[in-house]
Amino acid sequence: MRALLVNPWIYDFKAFDFWNKPLGLLIVARLLKQAGFEVQLIDNLDRSSPYFQTPTRTDIYGRGKYYYEVVDKPKPYKKIPRYYKRYGIPEKVFIELLNQIEPPDLIFVTSSMTYWYQGVFHTIRLLKEKFPRTRIILGGIYATLCKEHARRYSGADIIFSGSAEDGLLEVISELGYPVDVKPHSFILPDFALYKNLNYGVILTNRLVLEQLRFFNRRCSNIAFFDDALLYNKNFPALLKEIISGDFKLNFHTSNGLHCRYIDKELARLMLEANFKTIYLSLETTNPIVQKQTGGKVDTQEFLDAVEILKATGFQKEQIHTYILYGMPGQGYEEIIDSIKLCHKLGIHPHLCEFSPIPFTAEYKRTGFDEETDPLYHNNLFYTWFYPEYKEKLYTRIKTLLSRG
Repeated sequence: MRALLVNPWIYDFKAFDFWNKPLGLLIVARLLKQAGFEVQLIDNLDRSSPYFQTPTRTDIYGRGKYYYEVVDKPKPYKKIPRYYKRYGIPEKVFIELLNQIEPPDLIFVTSSMTYWYQGVFHTIRLLKEKFPRTRIILGGIYATLCKEHARRYSGADIIFSGSAEDGLLEVISELGYPVDVKPHSFILPDFALYKNLNYGVILTNRLVLEQLRFFNRRCSNIAFFDDALLYNKNFPALLKEIISGDFKLNFHTSNGLHCRYIDKELARLMLEANFKTIYLSLETTNPIVQKQTGGKVDTQEFLDAVEILKATGFQKEQIHTYILYGMPGQGYEEIIDSIKLCHKLGIHPHLCEFSPIPFTAEYKRTGFDEETDPLYHNNLFYTWFYPEYKEKLYTRIKTLLSRG
């Protein structure tokens, strides 16, 4: 039994390889191997791929810009005065790769941001042209949040929602393939499918030390992807294991950390474990909006966290902060105040542009519903141009950001 796994292109106005790897698809790969499949991966966003004929520059932490090709803008974006691009390997390279492989028994395509579905659709079209008799299973974030849209328009034979551990093997069995593996909640992503790695990605609900030993021989940068990394009560113990182990790795927190959980002991452990970049979640200095967005942090907790990190030995250039921009009802001044606070502290502010996510309270406030084209979820489109043209405001904010 042979399975082909594909990570599709990104279609957007901007995209950057910020430690991006398709963890869900790599978990599917491990699951399929355990079930007896031969697995092949084509990652259209793999900048380190040996098949990538146009390499892009990589920074010291493994990140970098994607290669891109300009494509036509879809109708909702026609008035946006920016190039619309397909990010990832050239289309001709993808087709060449398909021509080199035997027809698979099953094809699995993942999906990420809901408004990137055009890359998913184009990938599926090309797969159907090459392998018309092979059934395609589409999973991932878009397939989960916009299941009916994917069912109507994607071209995939099966839309799978949720995590692979929760029912994917049953779907495969119903298609007539014998599988007798019972999945558990700690299946590791199969990074061995990559010939080269610029970095690794970790989720702490998996067997972390085993993954770190694998990465220690293959790359030097590791990004933790947990949304609530510091909420994990086992995280300090993991840091101690890293410190006592023979790891030659740089660690990074790509998602915003909960400031209230940062104390002197945790900061010390992170420094000794060799964390190189720390991203904090501030979002806004407005106490009302802080409560509306879940009370993840208040301004004093943010100030305390920054002070603790600095006192522990982290340099200002290592500390970064996410600031929310463009949420419905959000005021302009609170964004300015948040940026100015970061400048005063000497740390790096980054705009986290609001994207309407289906089934959330914020999504309902936009007036969108299940019939809304996911293209309207695009953070640039929504925060700059919908429902009114606001690029001048954004430009003023970007100018202030650059003065830090």
